[in-house]
Amino acid sequence: MKEDPRLIATRQTALDAAQRILMDEGVLHVTHGAVSKATGISRSTLYRHWPDARSLRDAAFRRIATPPNIPPKTDGPLRSDLRWLLGVLMGALNDTPWGQIAPQVVAAASNDEEARLVITEFMKDRFASVEAVFAAAVGRGEITADVPVDQLIELAVAAPYFRKLIRHEALDEDWLDRHVDLLCSIAKTNSGQ
Repeated sequence: MKEDPRLIATRQTALDAAQRILMDEGVLHVTHGAVSKATGISRSTLYRHWPDARSLRDAAFRRIATPPNIPPKTDGPLRSDLRWLLGVLMGALNDTPWGQIAPQVVAAASNDEEARLVITEFMKDRFASVEAVFAAAVGRGEITADVPVDQLIELAVAAPYFRKLIRHEALDEDWLDRHVDLLCSIAKTNSGQ
């Protein structure tokens, strides 16, 4: 049975407003009252979709954290593939709503199981993309299979977040080149090449 298009439209409108509130005012301001005021949707309707403020906020987090399904570039060489993939991540952190709300999701994850799930699923997808890049490099013989891929993936993905969210430093093309060069150097050093 198809869902009523009016329900779908109501949810989309509410989540659009929740996302704007999240980005403009912060996580604590995402409430049924604030979304109702921004959209004209009654609180009772919002409560039917999201029984509490946490579920409304987490739905907004999840919506923002769902990246487009872009398969990783894996045709080599390793440096080119990593630069492309990490460039996409850098762009997301610099230029999308995800980059703006990521600190709030990380903070919420410290005491909210649903926010933890959002960040865990988001990172699992990022890790899988980077893993595919390294697996392709192993398949091409650029690096050997004994390279510590799990640690390289953590370094590849965690460093941009650390730099942006903790150090509050720019993610730019120069930094990206240095980061990718470091990853390739570690991968090749540990593979005996």
